[in-house]
Amino acid sequence: MSIFENYKTALKSLWNNRLRSFLTLLGIVIGVYAVVTLLAAAQGVQNQIGGFVEDFGPRTILVMPGESDSSGTPNFAAQAAPSTLLVDDIDYLKAHTTLIESVIDYAVFIGGLATHGDKKLTGMPVGITPGAEELFSIKIVTGRNFEQADLDKKNRFIVLSEAAADKLAVKVGETMNIGVDKFEVIGLFKIDQSLSISSAQGEMFLIPAPVANEINKSPQVNRIVVHSKTVEDVDRAITEVREALTTKHGTTDFTVMKPSEILKTVDQIINVLKYMVIGITSISLLVGGIGIMNIMLVTVAERTREIGIRKAVGATEGAILTQFLIESVLLTLIGSLIGIGLAAITSYLAAKFSPLEPAITGTTIMMAVGMGVVAGVIFGLLPAVRAARKNPVTALKYE
Repeated sequence: MSIFENYKTALKSLWNNRLRSFLTLLGIVIGVYAVVTLLAAAQGVQNQIGGFVEDFGPRTILVMPGESDSSGTPNFAAQAAPSTLLVDDIDYLKAHTTLIESVIDYAVFIGGLATHGDKKLTGMPVGITPGAEELFSIKIVTGRNFEQADLDKKNRFIVLSEAAADKLAVKVGETMNIGVDKFEVIGLFKIDQSLSISSAQGEMFLIPAPVANEINKSPQVNRIVVHSKTVEDVDRAITEVREALTTKHGTTDFTVMKPSEILKTVDQIINVLKYMVIGITSISLLVGGIGIMNIMLVTVAERTREIGIRKAVGATEGAILTQFLIESVLLTLIGSLIGIGLAAITSYLAAKFSPLEPAITGTTIMMAVGMGVVAGVIFGLLPAVRAARKNPVTALKYE
């Protein structure tokens, strides 16, 4: 019997027992669906962060509070503690470095409930200098952004995201409050490379950095953004900035790094999560595979007389084994394709109705199909071998 005829026979057998076949492949469908959906979500986050980091440019250098570990990974837990960076660190860098540009930007995180009339919103208020907007990759769509004069005069101006403005029902030219402080809305923006997986990141408020320091009653800053004079100087500039701030602080209680290093760290974390996802969801495939082995053993028992007839007319053990193995693989392959299809629908809906943009890659699809086929071979092998080894005389007498 040719391979084509084996596939035809396998499809006919599955169709004749379609309800049983459907229930059997559910385990494979669920396993593949889980693998593809979660890997697509992880890949989507990785792509969004990659796009965000690319917006910084190759000369950008970030200074963050908290010392990095020995591998260079920033101490993200330190972000929740009071910042060790101060406004006068900026003047110190200007005076004690030669490889960075004279314009240095910074950002200050503040708290406070945003209100406008009877509308309230817990968002993400941040004080920035004009150049620090690249930290959030924003694009002004209505009104204007801050100018240096606004910072010098400490104008109580605010620029906010369209999402925040919509929820607060506020327009450019109107006033709103952050806590007890009143601000005039001068612009609305959208986030080009949105990392707004949480609503707070999409509902952002930006005010002049000196005003944020006044509200906090502190000279602390949370991010400093500098640029090396040339791309070739960026690594030496990082060393220069680190040495200057270490001299001023008396200790290395901060992290200096390129945005690409943040991406490298995030990639490492996401890759670990991907392996965990594969490991956890493989349990579903294991359960599905056991179900397939069980139903194939039942199928072999039901078709014992057919096996005896085929052997009596000259079918070899290899031909019998191939027939049942193809049936098992076909079952898992169909389950894999259904799981991939459902994952594609889920990813499309997630991209349409949420900030997350899942990405199903060719590698993910091949891996999912491969896992399904391997499960079919592994769990279909025992039933196929049992069918191939049946004694034709005994099989013909089977009722």
